[in-house]
Amino acid sequence: MADDQNPQLPLDGGTPPGGSNHIPINIEEEMRRSYLDYSMSVIIGRALPDARDGLKPVHRRVLYTMSEMGLEHNKKYTKCAKVVGQCMGVYHPHGDSAIYDTLVRLAQPFSLRYPLVDGQGNFGSVDGDPPAAMRYTECRMERLAGELLADIEMETVDFSPNYDESTFEPTVLPTRIPNLIVNGSSGIAVGMATNIPPHNLTEIINATIDLVNDPKAGLDAVLKHVQGPDFPTGGFVYGKGGIRKAYETGRGRFMMRAKVATENLTKEKQAIIVTEIPYQVNKSRLIERIAELANEKIIDDISDVRDESDRDGMRIVIELKRGSQPEIVLNQLYKHTQMQESFSMIFLAVLHGQPRELGLDQAIRAFIDHRVEVVQRRTVYLLRKAREREHILEGYKIALDNLDTVIRIIRGSSSRAEARENLYAWGKGKDIVINLDRELQPHEERGLSLRQVDAILELQLYRLTQLSVDEILNELKEIRAKIAEYESILASEKKLRKVIVKELEQVRDKYGDERRTQIVDESAELQLEDLIADEQVAVTVSHQGYLKRTPISVYRQQRRGGTGRMGMKTREEDFVAQLIIDSTHAYLLCFTNSGRVYWLKVYEIPDVGAAGKGKSMQSLLNLQPGENVRAILPVRDLEEEGKFVFFATRNGTVKKTPLKDFSNVMAKGIIAIGIDKEDELVAARITDGSQIVFLATRLGMGIRFDECDVRSMGRPAYGVRGVDLAKNDYVVGVAITPKEHEPGAYRILVVSENGFGKRTDVEEYRLQSRGGKGVKNMAVTDRIGKVTTIQLVDDSSELMVISQFGKIIRVDTKTIRNAGRATQGVRLLNLDTDDKIAAAVVIPPEEAAKDNGDEQGTLIQ
Repeated sequence: MADDQNPQLPLDGGTPPGGSNHIPINIEEEMRRSYLDYSMSVIIGRALPDARDGLKPVHRRVLYTMSEMGLEHNKKYTKCAKVVGQCMGVYHPHGDSAIYDTLVRLAQPFSLRYPLVDGQGNFGSVDGDPPAAMRYTECRMERLAGELLADIEMETVDFSPNYDESTFEPTVLPTRIPNLIVNGSSGIAVGMATNIPPHNLTEIINATIDLVNDPKAGLDAVLKHVQGPDFPTGGFVYGKGGIRKAYETGRGRFMMRAKVATENLTKEKQAIIVTEIPYQVNKSRLIERIAELANEKIIDDISDVRDESDRDGMRIVIELKRGSQPEIVLNQLYKHTQMQESFSMIFLAVLHGQPRELGLDQAIRAFIDHRVEVVQRRTVYLLRKAREREHILEGYKIALDNLDTVIRIIRGSSSRAEARENLYAWGKGKDIVINLDRELQPHEERGLSLRQVDAILELQLYRLTQLSVDEILNELKEIRAKIAEYESILASEKKLRKVIVKELEQVRDKYGDERRTQIVDESAELQLEDLIADEQVAVTVSHQGYLKRTPISVYRQQRRGGTGRMGMKTREEDFVAQLIIDSTHAYLLCFTNSGRVYWLKVYEIPDVGAAGKGKSMQSLLNLQPGENVRAILPVRDLEEEGKFVFFATRNGTVKKTPLKDFSNVMAKGIIAIGIDKEDELVAARITDGSQIVFLATRLGMGIRFDECDVRSMGRPAYGVRGVDLAKNDYVVGVAITPKEHEPGAYRILVVSENGFGKRTDVEEYRLQSRGGKGVKNMAVTDRIGKVTTIQLVDDSSELMVISQFGKIIRVDTKTIRNAGRATQGVRLLNLDTDDKIAAAVVIPPEEAAKDNGDEQGTLIQ
């Protein structure tokens, strides 16, 4: 549109109409200033609590409104709608929902450690149920809330005009309790947030008393009393290590866990009972999540979950399937549900009109400074009132000392005003003319003030009795003693602090209670062990990968030749392949064919009874697709120096790695050895770094070399060549022997795929350098077949051999001929056509003892 078509623009291009009223501004500066004003309004006037009384404006207005309405703890309940309406109309014109939500939270015992409102009706629940409408609920102040408002009428705090300047409201409450720390707070402002956990009143007041008595004391003095947060819902806080740093800086993270116990429902079924949950966790949603995990088979050992909570307390029952291990299920629940939750502390509050992050001792000092000011102002107020009363009582005393004269003056005056003037003049020592006498003779000056004269005129006749006169004189004496006390308090900071300490002790003795949240001095990752006794157990591993543990105490000691007892119930084609005796707190390092390692605590293996089958390894480890465990090594101390893990792969690669490199426990496993795609791990052994290694191959070769020839390498390394393999050959087994041993103490037992076997002394294999082709280990022919496995045996060993078709034989190795290296061996098992040997395993000595007994052994099967 052309300029001449716009009537608002002048034709000459000059200043538009009203242009003289327009002030050009920088939009960037205006935006910055306006946003800062808005931010500070939110920070100071809405979202952050005051460091002195721990209240946000809306909380302060609700409590002050209830105090103004006379809703003390010993008065009758009043409809919440009335309180909300009064608060909104006079102090907080921001909507009834914000006020009622605040009122509700102040009354919830699961939200506040020490509730400030006594509610009657439905104020919500820990299940997340909403409160009833304000027209149905009633409220009054809790007794503790009176301590926040104590002495407010004594000019202890400043007042400011309300939103319409029709009345005044307190800018802070003269609280006697450190409410900010005791009840905590949470809020999100602009660019900052606060999240302060609740604490135990007794602990905080004891720490406060120490800081009042010794202003130079620091955080160490506070932490002598304060253990940590104390949540209204109880539970556990794990780890004391970070508490000091959190309270020193104002920022920290606390790990919370539910309080649980186990119960035996039947002889074989157990249940996990939850009686306390982490702070601010919705119980109903927690139960739904547990049921969801059970239905989706993420936790497959839960058969049922139900809520049996009532007015006596919380009780969540999680039933477990028969044979399940409660500790393992509990660990899964901690991982996947809010039974374990973190609380991130940000100790941010408004101090001297500015938001500040405070350490715990700084927050207590802010409260102490507030109390010092409140007590000083209260004492000044009481001193003024006491002096005013003293002034009146002194007037009474002058009147009583000159009672006849005072009565004559009053009787001789024609009106109250004249009596007032005459008494005042008489008090000043002036001549007075009254009706009864022409003139009252001059006298000394009494110094009566008009206030004293008014008080004398209002004195009732019964106060002229001797009893009342004595009361007045006694009161004067008492009031002068109080004045002296008040003056001494104001003159001595030490005495003032004693007053503060005395009041704090009264509050502690009246409202203090025991802790609800238990602080446990362990990290969350290790706390599960606290539930498990550190005892020796027997872990049996079957050939098909089933594990179980049994306390050694289950196996009673028997005399040699006893019948023994069942150690592990297995299928016909399965048998015990490994027996591990170690502590419940020991680790099992599980190495897979792909070269990864997984950790399994012994206590995580289910205890299913002496005759139970156990649990599949696949369900205990987070194995990747295509992985299967090739070696299980028990280790108590992953940081032990001088210990190594020795690896051998199918393609002849060997490697040794320090045991401490496997101390970084991760549920998803880590790489233990780098392996090519066409290769796989055959065996892993614990060594001391200087033993003798024997490798056997499929085509009947064997090599024996010093472990020192293999240098130590890191986990991802691929290793070095251990044996030079012929075409189509591969490693089938590894044996580790000490350098120094009695001749004939150890033998290599070789088993072929067609069921033949032989024993050979290890000394018959000469030591070579690693990487060579080795020497003949077994004469491999069409009749004998290729080598399937080798085992290190002695004269006490027994061998279990199983075929692919499930045929099993158990052999005393002493019955197998001791032959040279290049011999064919003897038949161990007659096989059907097309059947082959699948595996041969040395039976653990304790397992072997179940047939022949062992007078010295503890495990007699």
